[in-house]
Amino acid sequence: MGLRFGTAEWAKALEDEINGSSEYRNAAAKWGVGFDGSMLFVFEADGHLDEPLRLSIRVAAGGCEEARFLDAGDPAEAGFVLRGPFAVWREILDRETLAVTAILKNRLRVEGDKMMLLRHASANRALIHCTASIDTDW
Repeated sequence: MGLRFGTAEWAKALEDEINGSSEYRNAAAKWGVGFDGSMLFVFEADGHLDEPLRLSIRVAAGGCEEARFLDAGDPAEAGFVLRGPFAVWREILDRETLAVTAILKNRLRVEGDKMMLLRHASANRALIHCTASIDTDW
């Protein structure tokens, strides 16, 4: 049985998955070094999600300092924001769509230095892979 998406337990499982992933550690060794590599995933409300959710992921140098869902009043500062409808995120997390494909088709929007994301594509691919690896109850 999986963890309920949007909960503190799910976010902690993501943090543990990132920190336990040799794929992420190797691919992201230089991610967030000399720049703010923190990520904010914004899951916009749609027909599948009643209220928007924001997932803050503080990552740098191949590790995760913290992953947590933010409360409505929490500040949302991050070096990079990936924003899109929950249905698109669900396709990504269910491994039906690649995040890069969703970005290129403007289904997922990026706020932050897109060139930096491209230079570190393997790190970001590994992060999404970790995120999609969580056994999730929707």
